[in-house]
Amino acid sequence: MIQEGALAALHPQSQAYLRQAAEWWTARGLPPIYRLTPAAAREAVADFRREFAAPLAPMDLVEDHELEARSGARRVRIFRPWTAHEEALPVVLYFHGGGYVVGGIEESEHEARRLATILPALVVSASYRLGPEHPFPAAVEDGYDALLWAAHNAGRYGGDMRRLVVGGTSAGGGLAAAVTRLAVRENGPRIALNYLFCPWLDLTFGEPSVTVFGAGYGLDRDELEWFARGYLGATAGAADPLISPALHPVPAQMPPTIILAAECDPLVDEAKTYARRLEEAGAPVMLYPAPGMIHAFNTLVHLIPEGERHLKPVEAAMRRLIREGGAPDRDAQA
Repeated sequence: MIQEGALAALHPQSQAYLRQAAEWWTARGLPPIYRLTPAAAREAVADFRREFAAPLAPMDLVEDHELEARSGARRVRIFRPWTAHEEALPVVLYFHGGGYVVGGIEESEHEARRLATILPALVVSASYRLGPEHPFPAAVEDGYDALLWAAHNAGRYGGDMRRLVVGGTSAGGGLAAAVTRLAVRENGPRIALNYLFCPWLDLTFGEPSVTVFGAGYGLDRDELEWFARGYLGATAGAADPLISPALHPVPAQMPPTIILAAECDPLVDEAKTYARRLEEAGAPVMLYPAPGMIHAFNTLVHLIPEGERHLKPVEAAMRRLIREGGAPDRDAQA
């Protein structure tokens, strides 16, 4: 049941998009995603995202590369924007969303290209294994291997590894937080900035917003629970710090982090909780609320133009922090 007070917070453009999306899904006779097989869900989501995708920004270079991860060959797609500047570009390692079960490089290409253009930056969009075929820790292992590859190879494409950014949307944001935590723990590549857009940071479903906005807002609790079962498999515990970073204190050495939190998102409370965790640890954090917006609205601003107003200051902060080089050296923070 949608609560009246919560419903009133939806921006009219968000409401219009939700109606349009529901009509598309219904017209094709599709059941809710959590009643599909993973393969059928991936196909339906790919079709849906093609239907509602933003125009692709032109790039100077788009190139696929295969890297040898511990799981075998994994694919990354590199995006280099047109720019008049000759100096090396900051590097953004980007993780797509999709609940760790659906989605991929193709479905999220418009977001990767936007980042490349807006910042501007060399964007490395990384694939990772999906559940339920490959449950946790497969995605984290692949994400960390992609980080190592980017740190050692992005310079060949004009990237400046002194300005390494790691981020993503939804599950991709959660994966970015986990990979960054792992990099700090393992003394891995220095990350100058994290950005987490509408991130999934608590798979225990303990926050109020997952119930308040758990039906009728484009990402239902039933859907989230289906994703979580696929990602966790039979053995992983949802409270693991690399699965639910919002549940745990964070290292003080975490890089500056920008968090975008949509008001009408079942994941909004865990984004706020994670921001508090960072603040308590003394790690720099900037939390940007987006009133009236729904989950992953940052990928939908061509359909929800009001979202652009909330996204622009976030992107401006990213540009500023990237220009400043992000966090000081880890040794100076310890």
